[in-house]
Amino acid sequence: MNNPEHKPSSGGVILIADDTAESLSMLNEALAGAGYTVLVAMDGQQALNIASRMTPDLILLDAIMPNLDGFETCKALKKDPELEDIPVIFMTGLSESDDVVRGLECGGVDYLTKPVNLYELLARVHVHLNNARKAQSARSALNEMGQPAFACNINGVLLWTTECARSLLLQAGSSEEQLQMALPTQLNDWLARSPERHAQTRLSLGQRLMQVRFLGRPAPDEFLLRLVDDDELSLRHALRQQFLLTEREAEVLLWLSRGKTNQEIGQILSMSPRTVNKHLEQVFRKLSVENRTAAAAVSLGYLSTI
Repeated sequence: MNNPEHKPSSGGVILIADDTAESLSMLNEALAGAGYTVLVAMDGQQALNIASRMTPDLILLDAIMPNLDGFETCKALKKDPELEDIPVIFMTGLSESDDVVRGLECGGVDYLTKPVNLYELLARVHVHLNNARKAQSARSALNEMGQPAFACNINGVLLWTTECARSLLLQAGSSEEQLQMALPTQLNDWLARSPERHAQTRLSLGQRLMQVRFLGRPAPDEFLLRLVDDDELSLRHALRQQFLLTEREAEVLLWLSRGKTNQEIGQILSMSPRTVNKHLEQVFRKLSVENRTAAAAVSLGYLSTI
C-alpha cells in the first residue's frame, strides 16, 4: 500500500499495539512520517506496561492479540485513573458488528478495519487527538475555576468529573460512583433530545435532588454538564426577588459577588465578556449603583442577611 501524502501534524505520542510485525512497521512508518512519536507493543500486556511508563496521547489497539486481547487491554486502561482519558482506536479484521460494539462498550472511541487505509488512519488519529485535547483543556479550565462540572456521553456514561464536582457530591452525601449509576437512567432521554445550552434538569442522587445544567459539547460524543446545588439556586432566587433581576442577571451578580472577573463569569456561564458587561449594565441600573465594586457590596450586604 502506498503511503499517503503526509500533512503536518500537531505532534503527539501514539502507542500501537499489534502482534503482526508487518502491520506495526507500516503503521509506524505512516505515523512517524506524519510527525508523531510512535511507541510499539506486540501484545496487550506490553502495551499496558509501556503506557504506564510513558503516557501516550492516543492508542491504536489490535482487537485480536495473544495472551491479553485488545478488549481486555482497553478495559484495563480505563480502570487506571492515569490512563483512562487516553482515546483508544481499535483495529480489527472482524466483520461482526457485535465485535465493533464490544470495542466501543469497553471504552474505545473508534475503530478501523484491517487492512488499514492509511489516509483514513491519519484522519481519524488527527480528529481524536484534537477532541481529546479540547476535552482536556476544558477540564483543566473548569478545574482551575473551581467549577463542579462533569462530562458524559449521549448514553449517560460518565467520562470525567472535576475536583470541585467530587467535593460537591461529597458534601451532598453522594459520590462519583452514585453519579455514574444515576446518569444513564436519568439523563439518557434528556440528552437524546439535544438540549439547548444552559438548559437544566433535575438529577436524583440518593436522597438528594440536584440541578444539572448543560454547558456544551467539547467533543462530538461528549456532553459537558455542571452540577448546581440548592444553595446556589436559593441565592440566585433571592437576588432575583430582591432586585427584580432576570435569571441571567442574578447569575452574573452572584458570581460578581464571589470576586469573579467578566472573563471568568463568561467562562462559567458560557457567554462572552461583552455579554456579561451588558447584563451588568442592567444590574447596576436595578441596584442603583455605578460600578461592579458597589454592586458586589450591595449584593453581599443583602445575602448576609438571609
